[in-house]
Amino acid sequence: MSKRITARRLSQSVAQALHATPAVALLALGLSAPAFAADNPAADTDPADPQAKTLDTVNVISTGTRKTNMAVTDSPAPIQLVSAEKLEQSGAQDVMNALAKQVPSFNASQTGGDMASQTLTAALRNLSPNHTLILVNGKRRHVTANANATNGAQTTDLSFIPEGAIDHVEVLTDGAAALYGSDAIAGVVNIILKKNYNGGEIDASYGGYKDGGGRDPQFSANYGFGNDKGYFNISAEVENRQSVYRFSNPSYGQCLADIAACQAYATANGRTALQNYINNDQGAIYNKNFPALNTWNNPPEVHRKIGMFSAGYNFDNGIEFYSVGSYGKKTAQSFENYRRPSQDGGYVDPNTGETLHKYAYGFNPLEASDETDYDLTVGFKGEFGNGWMWDASTEYGRSDMDVYTLDSMNFSLWNDFGTSPENFYDGKFYATQWDNNFNVTKDFDIGLSAPLTFNAGLEYRRDGYGIETGEAASYYGAGASSFPGYSASLAGDYARHSQAVFVDAVLNPTEHWLVDAAVRYEKYSDFGSKTVGKLTTRYDFTDTFAIRATASTGFRAPTMGENYYSAIAVSPTGATPVIPAASVGNGLKPETSTNLSLGFVFNPFDNLNITLDAYQIKIKDRTYLGTFDYATQQSADTVTGRTTGTWNELLPDPADSDGDGIPDDSYNQILGEALAARGFIGQWDDPSAAAGGTLDPTARQNISMSFFSNVLDTKTTGVDFVANYNMTQFDWGSIDWNLAANWSKTEVTRAGRVPGFESIPLFGAADIFNIEHDYPKYRINFGPTFNIGKFSINLTEQIYGKQDMTGSQAVLASQYVNAGLTPPIETIGGTDYVKEEIGVMALTNLDITFKPTDKVTVSIGGDNVLNKYPDKIPSSVWTYDVANYQQGNNEYLTGSPIGYFGAYYYAKVKVKF
Repeated sequence: MSKRITARRLSQSVAQALHATPAVALLALGLSAPAFAADNPAADTDPADPQAKTLDTVNVISTGTRKTNMAVTDSPAPIQLVSAEKLEQSGAQDVMNALAKQVPSFNASQTGGDMASQTLTAALRNLSPNHTLILVNGKRRHVTANANATNGAQTTDLSFIPEGAIDHVEVLTDGAAALYGSDAIAGVVNIILKKNYNGGEIDASYGGYKDGGGRDPQFSANYGFGNDKGYFNISAEVENRQSVYRFSNPSYGQCLADIAACQAYATANGRTALQNYINNDQGAIYNKNFPALNTWNNPPEVHRKIGMFSAGYNFDNGIEFYSVGSYGKKTAQSFENYRRPSQDGGYVDPNTGETLHKYAYGFNPLEASDETDYDLTVGFKGEFGNGWMWDASTEYGRSDMDVYTLDSMNFSLWNDFGTSPENFYDGKFYATQWDNNFNVTKDFDIGLSAPLTFNAGLEYRRDGYGIETGEAASYYGAGASSFPGYSASLAGDYARHSQAVFVDAVLNPTEHWLVDAAVRYEKYSDFGSKTVGKLTTRYDFTDTFAIRATASTGFRAPTMGENYYSAIAVSPTGATPVIPAASVGNGLKPETSTNLSLGFVFNPFDNLNITLDAYQIKIKDRTYLGTFDYATQQSADTVTGRTTGTWNELLPDPADSDGDGIPDDSYNQILGEALAARGFIGQWDDPSAAAGGTLDPTARQNISMSFFSNVLDTKTTGVDFVANYNMTQFDWGSIDWNLAANWSKTEVTRAGRVPGFESIPLFGAADIFNIEHDYPKYRINFGPTFNIGKFSINLTEQIYGKQDMTGSQAVLASQYVNAGLTPPIETIGGTDYVKEEIGVMALTNLDITFKPTDKVTVSIGGDNVLNKYPDKIPSSVWTYDVANYQQGNNEYLTGSPIGYFGAYYYAKVKVKF
């Protein structure tokens, strides 16, 4: 808004926004975006009735500005509104995925290893999920207890918010730390809940993947009651989602499928590991999944039961009471890597001398969680003095996650005593937040074209995080296979508090020019203090063209989980201890950021709205998970001569600790001593030494050590573009068009060294390449909605730009070149890697809605209806790996925000009452 908001101007903005039907409307970035029944509790209008679309039933923005009554079309910062109707137009399993399908700059993860799969996350502008602040009705929402070790994301778990409770979502794609505090570096997602007090609805949906798996029955309900003075709106949601299985045969499965051929190859090539499979693991042939034995990295099975309410009451003295609360239970479990029969080492019967294995056919352990999440916000609003509006609130939220390893065993217990439990309680994560706010607002007439809006506020917040011990059997010796439990040495309870004060002023120097300036001071008990600021401006040259810009600084204290999370991620042939960042050097320090944006709003003629916003986000001392590689499994190109020089996958070689892409000639002493000091191995220069160390012998072929640090500086630049064209009516109906796109690029501008590990780079050239390239370069949503009588047909093309990676599947190119192959090659830091690229993907989504009556809505549709999958590992490489019994578990490249699951079809029914 660069010009004064009058009733006439606001009604014009609203009328333009309401030209589209609700099923279409809300992909415009700060443009035409109605949200029904947001501010009027009594609103329960029929969107098909144009007479019912009044100013009172349309929401004005509440995110990114402290000024009231500002229409979306007049926003000085880019804000994208997504309606409840838009959220429903997909087969998304939860709010996070539904929102990710609508907002191109918001991408959701679809898979994750170990505990990361239990709480999948999403991020704005390809930054960390921790850089996006989640609000509910403008109040900070607490974070999950699961600070997973994949990306350290400890953000709000959106799966605990029922979709039926949502009126609309406001996505501010601009830095707003000066307004909202820590975590708002990339932007803010503000979820606005329904306030209806009249009537409700019941929803049922069912979906699944064309190629199997992911079947997902969901049921939800919403009901509101009350009167003009007060309302109580309550929602509930139940989900029972299956996992999805997409895998290829691992090398040992292929070997045992044709033992004669494998035996001949092993003899001719001196492959000790293959011979070991033949001698000791033939029981795997009788496993029910043989030969596709490995199910790791598939999404989890999920069961959710959640409820949420929104309430308010207007007292006769002008004071307004409001409250929001939620309670939810979620259980999830995901498969870990398959363990071969012989991997338990065997128990030698002292009487017979026979070696016994607990699982004669091998086993697939499960990582499981049982989470309870609840949150309660209570507040009052009112007016005192001469026009001073005040708002006071308190919020408490908690996430408790009990962690289990199921269908597993403890190798150490089995080897020592010939017995082991199969199911283990590993311990608990918990996170708490108590947030208290008080702010005041007043308009002052200082002789400008509009009154100056002054805002000021105080905040006190207390954050807690902890890890509780598991049962003794879960951490004895090597611990539960796949995910060892937490011992007393890894457990702890941590807390911090912070205070903040902010001042914000919005003024109009002229009728066409708006300026919004804010300053915030924040002080943490563990990280010190910081002052940040924001300056936003917009100038309307005409009624059809405006320019807007923002410059701001940000401050993000590391989450409690980033600083104190620890675990040991264990695969069948490797282990990665995650060390608490607080125990490395001086621990973590806050990130600081500088955000710049420049854009324009263009409405060249009726019903066409266009916005384009360019941005740059510089982050200093960025918190990022880094990994030092210490030992690596021998392969054709990693034998160093440390052993006999033959190819023996059962013995580890020194890894590439200096990041040059070439395995070292000897073990890195700094890493070896650090691992030995923490008791993971017994001898720093020989991880396979039998004496000492808690790591299981089968997991010592690949050893790494991870922790969070602040050694990176990054710069992210990008552009957001949105165009929304609502066509005039035809005899048969209407067509509405939406186009939204995001392009971004991240650069690492500094990669420093960690205190105590200065001689080793935590982030080598390949790691930096991954940070800069392992995400889609751009994303486009484009398509029409056809409104024909009682039918609405939404057709959307989602286009994802190419994505390059050198992740866990990337390999050195030398062995393939030496074999006479010519795979695509990516040279990084002077070393050649096999180029792994997920090319441009265009997915077609279709949603067909039929309303036989005003009270009943039936929808059928599909996401990715043409059943497209991401690219595979280069065929020459995969064929060579299969022929040499060294292929991995999945032929498809992983990491794409669309996963590798294919087409998803669904049907939905909604009944209003």
